[in-house]
Amino acid sequence: MRIQSTRVWLNEQFVPAQLVFDNGKITAIESYDAQKVDVDYGDKRILPGLIDIHCHGYNGLDCNYATREGLLNWIEYLPQDGVTSFLATTSTAPESNLLESFALISKIIDEDHRGAKIQGIHVEGPQISHEFKGAHNPYLIQKPDVDQFDRYQKAAEGKIKMICIAPEKDDDHALIRYCVSQGVKVAMGHTGAKFDECAKAIEDGADSFTHTFNGMLGLHHREPGTAGAAMFFEDIYAELIADGVHVHPAVASVLGRVKGKDKLILVTDSVSIKGLKPGFYHMKGRDVTVGEDGCGRLPNGKLAGSSNRMNVLVGNLIEMMKLPLATAINAATINPAKRMGFARKGLIEAGFDADLCVLNDDYSVAQTWVLGEAMLHE
Repeated sequence: MRIQSTRVWLNEQFVPAQLVFDNGKITAIESYDAQKVDVDYGDKRILPGLIDIHCHGYNGLDCNYATREGLLNWIEYLPQDGVTSFLATTSTAPESNLLESFALISKIIDEDHRGAKIQGIHVEGPQISHEFKGAHNPYLIQKPDVDQFDRYQKAAEGKIKMICIAPEKDDDHALIRYCVSQGVKVAMGHTGAKFDECAKAIEDGADSFTHTFNGMLGLHHREPGTAGAAMFFEDIYAELIADGVHVHPAVASVLGRVKGKDKLILVTDSVSIKGLKPGFYHMKGRDVTVGEDGCGRLPNGKLAGSSNRMNVLVGNLIEMMKLPLATAINAATINPAKRMGFARKGLIEAGFDADLCVLNDDYSVAQTWVLGEAMLHE
């Protein structure tokens, strides 16, 4: 397969180029108009496939109570957002339900269905803080526990790749250190951890912050808090929900400028309301009102996830937050790939997977390629 555009994202800039791929891999990058192509995208932008490492569900599917039909529907849908890889993310729920979900998600991963690829499981809760629980069920929150995590990982057949922990609730950071020793990435989130606690957690191997500014101790000039730590530590990643609702655009812009092009990670935090029309819904474990802004809210008004789309959020980083192209695009491609260790993903380079996202000028998705297979949407 040979495709081209006048705007292909290479070496952190858009340039005219032809891409050649075969057997799911990019085999060559050649000059524009070098040879006859199978598809000419004109001046549409060709990016690496987008990667979402924090998303909970779609169209009624909640990963806490996963169903086979729901997962397959989600996988098939996500290329419409330009997403080619993602982590299926659970949140606080009864352990029995989580274990069932882990086992099912693991099985779906092994079956390798057509659509976006689940690269593993992200566990967000219940190892979090009551004080910064957000929309998590307070009655199901638990102290971090190594034995419990082992039960999780056994059910998941080793496919848990990331966990969110409130470090101040983790005695001696035992679970943080254990997860790191097992190759599981640790993010600090839903936490009241003060700056010094965050610093110690980073020493013990935590390497990111969960949806920065949401569900964490805020910045104060005499106590930088969790949010201050997220901005201060240059080598640590920080997630951002860039919908302009979860975080004010000015604050999101500040975070993007501080983290730069290498440490910002764009996430949707999309939940089961995604794909549903605005209105009131009785979900398993919670009642949610979906607003015209696409965000879910509990009866008390607290935010409860979103119906965000990655392609739209990339556009928001550029147009709303006024961040450089490299900061915005890297946050949705190479940064999550590097952080999670997704080999051969996140860049358009020879030898990398042929995961590509083709965007129109309004950031809508014209085409997505997953391992060299076209997913048409126009």
